[in-house]
Amino acid sequence: MTSAETAKQTSWHADSLLIDPHKWLFPPFDCSARLYRDPAQAKPVHTQQASYLDALQTDDHAEWNPADYAYHLSRHARGLPLWFSLTVHGTQAYTRAIESALTLAADTAELIRRAPHLELLRDPELSVVLLHRTGWTTEDYQAWSQRLLAGQTGFVAPRWEGRTVGRLAFLHPATSLDMVREILDVA
Repeated sequence: MTSAETAKQTSWHADSLLIDPHKWLFPPFDCSARLYRDPAQAKPVHTQQASYLDALQTDDHAEWNPADYAYHLSRHARGLPLWFSLTVHGTQAYTRAIESALTLAADTAELIRRAPHLELLRDPELSVVLLHRTGWTTEDYQAWSQRLLAGQTGFVAPRWEGRTVGRLAFLHPATSLDMVREILDVA
């Protein structure tokens, strides 16, 4: 089952959701997106009243004013980078990119399962893969991470929730299984 099929089967219990799309959705850091199940319910909560805003208010219910859906009148429009990217690339490009990361995580987990010196710490739920290298110390993980980073091969975080591990997070859709093999061959 693809992640899109899973999402269709998942019921959504929240009235709104705030996401930080700078990873999988590729806008720069400090971009946020708010999703509403029913935007009409959000409008009375967020609409701000001031005489200088009267020009923005209309009785036309089809008219959409972003200021009515979040408090950001004196802040920059943090959602614009995401909006521009969605407009230029379309949602299917995002779907393909996320599916690519999920597939790569699953394939990487399988590579780790087959490597006698590596241990998969848990099956990936999204695009993060955690691994343990038999016989390695904290210093070995840190040296591995630094070598990979210095060689511009990849960034493997040597810690996760206070534990020393190899943490691979796949976000870029151009990351290939060959690149992962190169990283794991150094381990």
